[in-house]
Parts: sequence; structure tokens; C-alpha cells
Amino acid sequence: MPFVAASLLMVAAIVAGWEGMTLWKSHADGVDSWSLEVHHAAVEIADTLSLSVRTTDEELMAHLAPAAEDMLVRRGGVDDFSRHVARSTEHLKQIAFIALFGTAGDLLFATDPLLKRQHVTARDRDFLRYFVDGGQGRHVTASLLSGPAILPSSPMWILVTRRLSQANGDLAGVIVAGIAPSYILQALVDPSLYLDKDVRIFLDSGRLLAVGQDDADRIGENFGEHSLFRDIAAGHLPQWGVLPDPFEDSPEIAALQRADDLPFLVSVTTDSGPELEDWWYRIAFLLGYAGVSIVGVAIFLLKGLWTHDDTDWNQSQDAGKD
Repeated sequence: MPFVAASLLMVAAIVAGWEGMTLWKSHADGVDSWSLEVHHAAVEIADTLSLSVRTTDEELMAHLAPAAEDMLVRRGGVDDFSRHVARSTEHLKQIAFIALFGTAGDLLFATDPLLKRQHVTARDRDFLRYFVDGGQGRHVTASLLSGPAILPSSPMWILVTRRLSQANGDLAGVIVAGIAPSYILQALVDPSLYLDKDVRIFLDSGRLLAVGQDDADRIGENFGEHSLFRDIAAGHLPQWGVLPDPFEDSPEIAALQRADDLPFLVSVTTDSGPELEDWWYRIAFLLGYAGVSIVGVAIFLLKGLWTHDDTDWNQSQDAGKD
């Protein structure tokens, strides 16, 4: 009987081990497949974001900045500049507003009346500091753009900025084109790319700019202290795989993609936390079951050998008596 029980337990251990290996391979294949899928989505969204910024900047350089300089420096008419703005915003739907700021940060012009009502200033904005300090090229950032009292409901904007110059080359002001990240996700990106997935756009410092679906109340929150963004700050940018979720701090299948040279990261994730968790539970159960079976095999084999040796000894003793 001990040898029969050991044989049955050995079969159970082999079956559990086989199931564990099958589950392991199935899970690995699933992670690889999902990882490639979210990576593809992240690349596509990042490319769309980059293209939106690039075309907006080209519009600033070709039309809006010269028209703004004509209005501010050469005392051209506001109506003429407004017509340029109207044509540009009609041509590029991603441009939500155009604003002009003076060298001291005062608001000189804005297509969005809300900016005027909130008394928006660029005095402490990094884009103004960039140009005041001598910056010449394009400056792209993302920020709340509201007045002295920043409201929790204020949206985050991608700000594409260019300097305006006096005739002698001195700084005359800054022109700002605001892009709503949500517009890029909702109007410019094929929604099938992130069907059943979560899409987030972050500044590379960890501040959340936009989400594709849920968690809109977390826009503006800074996740810079999360391990994921500490690794990025240290120069490590994981591309795709099982990564920690900054929102829940649980593992998920995700891809992070930088948008060209812009300070933005596109994150696409699947809700894989429960799947990964269940997988580990099942693996632990199978390994535990196989381990218990092997221990049982050892016990029954030892018991069988001990019983067999004891029987042989008794038989030899009986034979000696005879």
C-alpha cells in the first residue's frame, strides 16, 4: 500500500508540475502579446501628440508670430491679427486658444475670454523665464493656465510658445498656443487603439496631464515621487512590460513612450492587476500541491521501505528459529 500511495502521489505531482508549466507559458505569452499591443498604442498616441505640437509650432512660426510682432512692434491692427488667429484655429482644430504676453508677464491678448477674466499672468511661468534668459527656439511645456487662484477644476494645457522680437532683436513678448491633451485623445487618435485600455499623458516629471477615460479628477496630480518616475528621472525609461501602476501601486501590463524630444510621456495600460494576482495564486497553489505530493511520496516510500525491511527481518528471524 505505501508504494501504491507513493505512485499515486507522484502522478499528482507530475500533473501539478505540468499544469504549472503550462500556466507559466500561457501567462508569459499573454504578457508578451498585451505588452506589444499597449506598446503599439503608446507609440501611435505619442506620434500623434508630437505631430500636433509640430504643426502648431509651424503655424506659429509661419503666420501667427509674424502677425503678432506686426501688431505689437509695428503697431498693426488687432483686427488683422485676430483674422490670422481665426484662420489658424480653423485650420488646426487642436489649437484651443492663442495668447500674447509681454516681457513682464502681463496678458496682452487672448482668444479665450476666461483668461482675461482670471487675470492670467505669465510672470512665474517657465516659458517666460526661458525667453527672458535668452532662449531662442521653441519652448513646449504643460501647465495650468489660470489666475492667482488656481482652481482644482482648471484644465492642464500643452503650451507651445515662441518669442516675439523687437526690431533690434530684443524680447518683445511671447506668443502661446494652447492645446488640450484631451482633444488629442478624443479627436485625433483612433479610439480603437485604446479600447479596453487606460491612456494617460504625463509630464516626464510625473504630473498627470490627461486621461483617456476614468480618473479625470486626478489631472494635475504629481506622481513624481513614485518609483516609476524616480527611475525615469535617473535616466531609465522602461518601454513596456509589467510595471508598477502610479495610481494603485500594483503591477500592470503597461507601455511608456516619450513623445519625441518633448517633455511628455504617453502611458497605455491594461487592467492586469487582478489577472497577475490570480496567476500568482494559482502558481502558488500548484507549486504547493506539487511540493506536498513530493513530500508525501518520500514519506510513503520511506514507510514502504521500512515496512519491507521489517518484514524481511522478521522472515529471517522465523527462518532461523526453524
